[in-house]
Amino acid sequence: MRRRQLLLVALALPALAARAQRRMPRIGYLVLPSVTEPPSRERQAFLDGLRERGYVPGKTIEILYASAESDPGFLDTVCQDLVAKKPDLIVVSGAEAVVAAKKTTSTIPVVMLAIGDPVGIGAVQSLSRPGGNITGVSFLSSDLASKRLELMRAIVPTAKRVMVLWNSGNPNADVEVRAAIEGAWKLGLTPEESPVASDREIATALAAMALRRPDALYVTFTAGLIASNRTLIAESCIKHRVPSVAGWGFYAEAGGLISYAPDIPGTFHRAAYYVERILKGAKPAELPIELPTRVEFVVNLKTAKTLGLKIPREVLLRADRVIE
Repeated sequence: MRRRQLLLVALALPALAARAQRRMPRIGYLVLPSVTEPPSRERQAFLDGLRERGYVPGKTIEILYASAESDPGFLDTVCQDLVAKKPDLIVVSGAEAVVAAKKTTSTIPVVMLAIGDPVGIGAVQSLSRPGGNITGVSFLSSDLASKRLELMRAIVPTAKRVMVLWNSGNPNADVEVRAAIEGAWKLGLTPEESPVASDREIATALAAMALRRPDALYVTFTAGLIASNRTLIAESCIKHRVPSVAGWGFYAEAGGLISYAPDIPGTFHRAAYYVERILKGAKPAELPIELPTRVEFVVNLKTAKTLGLKIPREVLLRADRVIE
């Protein structure tokens, strides 16, 4: 009997050792802005998506957060530190973070989010066949540029000059800027470019806007610098009575006049699908990149009243959300 017990223990030891060595899947989460608590709406949507698929941080998965604290110059270093921790995959948000991830690793799977043109910045070969180690959810913000300007023109039909504010350090911004400028000319508007690359340059651009007094401001859809200064930009537009339009719903929530944007929290929620597929063995190269199917038009009626603008009824009827 004693020999049998010893034999059973001996047979069980390798299995116990293997179980002890097995760890929870590790997910890297790389972003340019700070990782806040409580989570941003986008990160919360991602966490909700994971939980719906049975992945609970701290219980069934481990999440390694990495932020460049809104300084693009630190992204490469932060990404290298994250890769050194050997996560099973990395979730990245924003074009600059995707570029950093692509430079840093060609083997760890990468799930990208909030990217306006992943093909244009060289992150993937195509949307249907990404190739390499990167896939995820994208949106073509540049395709919506003309529509944003059309909506603005419907509200301010006398507009003649539009200032285009964009982050010159974001590799995706160029495409949208070109689309916005082309769309402006087609509508009979004169575009005025205002590239910025830092908080200080944003302040300078807004001061110039106060002097030049354009008839409208177009704010490009870029994560990081522009997004983190959305409240400052919106408040400056209100102060100097410049109607503004942007490509995120949270810009209108911050005080911008209107926004016409993809469902960004929805893309973060959908990222959980890619995480699950990759953790179960799928290759990023074989997972087509998805585009959001829902675009939301938001009107800030409170801002319109402050600016002395009356939103035409036909425009209000098209709004998915009205902020009062």
